Amino acid sequence: MSVQIVPMRKIVNCIVPATLVFLLTMGSATAAELSKEFQSDILKLLKMTGAEAIGLQMGVAVSNQAIDNLAKEETDIPPKAVDIIKEEINKIYAEEMPSLMAQIVPVYAKHFTPEEVKGLIAFYATPLGQKSIKEMPTLLNECMQVGRAWGEGLTPKVLPRLEERLKQEGLDK
Repeated sequence: MSVQIVPMRKIVNCIVPATLVFLLTMGSATAAELSKEFQSDILKLLKMTGAEAIGLQMGVAVSNQAIDNLAKEETDIPPKAVDIIKEEINKIYAEEMPSLMAQIVPVYAKHFTPEEVKGLIAFYATPLGQKSIKEMPTLLNECMQVGRAWGEGLTPKVLPRLEERLKQEGLDK
């Protein structure tokens, strides 16, 4: 059984941009405008806090959920193809994550001074800082589950309201 390229392109064309928008909400500063020491400290902070791993975890979760949702609509795509798509997209995200971290440096620079970044590095070197780093992936995962359930719980409120509003606007066809 061959997989049609059109549905797979649809998956890739929908998933990759959506996930990248989720990951890459960027500020206006560029790394070139920052001192090397400040860039280095921010990268140290990102590495120290596991930001790369958390970013990858979040990107993979968003991507995989979107792929699963789209695969439900495109029922002619075999489950093995869906697994391969997820696997390859996830590999690419992992390969490209250092580039994302470099692009995030200006975002941190926009919100923190060099002294504050040094303070954060000092904090994350403490036992409490280390605990927060260790717990953050689990915490984020659990928060995502809570958020997902919350969003799903809104569906019974959202759908009738949208239907009514679209009907009022003459767009219920």
